[in-house]
Amino acid sequence: MTFPIRAARPEDMTFVVGAWRASFETAAAVKGADRDHYRIEMTRTIRRLCDRAQVRVATAPDDDDHLLGFAALSKLDDGSELHYVYVKQDFRKMGIARLLLGDVDVKAYTFRSSNARPRNGWAYTPRFTI
Repeated sequence: MTFPIRAARPEDMTFVVGAWRASFETAAAVKGADRDHYRIEMTRTIRRLCDRAQVRVATAPDDDDHLLGFAALSKLDDGSELHYVYVKQDFRKMGIARLLLGDVDVKAYTFRSSNARPRNGWAYTPRFTI
């Protein structure tokens, strides 16, 4: 099955921000943090990254508005920086993350969840204050 990839539209950003933020809500690093403060600050950080990044979304083959996942990337001098890639649970292991990254030469990544499997040679470059 082929999953279409397109540039994110403004109406897609609720899904992008919500899924990205939810991926970290149970992380050990935020355990015990004020939930409202976490949500406000993480939303601000994600939106700022997305404002400067290229955000791609994967859609269902028969519905351009049914989002299955996304990737947020920025250009570097020698490649790209992957801010985050996410695929809905029911659609994982179908190659959607690879489709979202396409032929992008990732050199660094900024966020990492417990499910992340960065490739060898990718540098971890966290950005929590932008």
